[in-house]
Amino acid sequence: MATGAHDATMVRLRGLKKRRALVISAGGIRSGIQVLYVGYEGDEWEIFSTAYLPWPQRVGDLIARLNETEDPVALSDFAWLDYKVTMLFLDAAKAALTAAHKSIGGPHYAALNKPNLWKGPTGENLQQGYWNVMAGDAPYLATSLGIPVITEFLRHNIVAGGPGLLPTYPGSLIIARKTEGVGLFLNIGMVSRMSIIGKGGSKLIFESDVGPGTVLIDKCAAVAECPGGIDRDGQLTAKGYPNAECLEILSADPWLSKAAPKYASPEIFANLLSHPCLNPLSNVDKMATITALTAVSAYHFYRREYRGAAQPEALWVSGGGGNNLALLDYLKASFDPIPVRSVEELGVPADMKIPLTLGLTADAFICGKKVPWESGVTPKIKPLGRWVLP
Repeated sequence: MATGAHDATMVRLRGLKKRRALVISAGGIRSGIQVLYVGYEGDEWEIFSTAYLPWPQRVGDLIARLNETEDPVALSDFAWLDYKVTMLFLDAAKAALTAAHKSIGGPHYAALNKPNLWKGPTGENLQQGYWNVMAGDAPYLATSLGIPVITEFLRHNIVAGGPGLLPTYPGSLIIARKTEGVGLFLNIGMVSRMSIIGKGGSKLIFESDVGPGTVLIDKCAAVAECPGGIDRDGQLTAKGYPNAECLEILSADPWLSKAAPKYASPEIFANLLSHPCLNPLSNVDKMATITALTAVSAYHFYRREYRGAAQPEALWVSGGGGNNLALLDYLKASFDPIPVRSVEELGVPADMKIPLTLGLTADAFICGKKVPWESGVTPKIKPLGRWVLP
């Protein structure tokens, strides 16, 4: 979108006292498409409806191949994937709108986080730089819904000098204002990501990936032939016992010891599963050890990186890993006496904290609030993302 059209869209949306937005966020093969239909007024939000659409088998397989392997994908397959993801975006958006009460009215705009199919260094004349490849057609979505769409957040972060992360500031601060003291948040997706926020959402102390989330747990669950390859509520894991010696060895992995901030893709933890200390263990003991590693690595990171005098009010957990009761037990044991609580208590859907944080950040940007780039590099581009008009 041209700069003039971008500015006009921003001015029009900023002039609304209350804004309604669709937040459509797609991630890896486990996350599928998450949609929030949400209303904003200042720092307050109201969730009208949600929708979740898992990836169909073929779509998930192609995303996994592009993300996790070097297997070639034909251009015809990539074109089909781009088309199919676009149609799924539209289906998920319509499902959320249908679920909302008719009296609410339609959305003023949409924030679209496309699935990242590939991200990494690319170079010409030995000049290395990061780039990414996404799926999904924002213009089609904008035209079909009849509203402007802001998208390509990861791409804009890369162009600004960042590693290609979703913008979460000031959205994370807005959520933290629902807490009483220092906010300690842990989102457990395929990778675990922690943020610590000053009392009352005053400032972001740090935000960083901390270690494996469910990626290794899921791989162990698949070997153990759990239904769907997931020990979702941790029932099978609870039958095992963590091996203390092996847990200590795995916790000493060099990446886990790195200082914040750091970023991880799920595949970098794959080598941990091949460590010889795991070989003698039964499937359930191996699952228990790997699950305990997720909790312990988060705790060690917290103890190493947080130097504040005030103890956090709670460890607020979100993401799919929050459904694993065995993992929650390990977190409670590791973080004691800090209580472990769900972000549901803050009015945040436990599986959708990331989409809500993105939506709050995008709306804050529309309102004219400064949105710093996570890389700390002065942006070379003005907008947070790319605006697409219907």
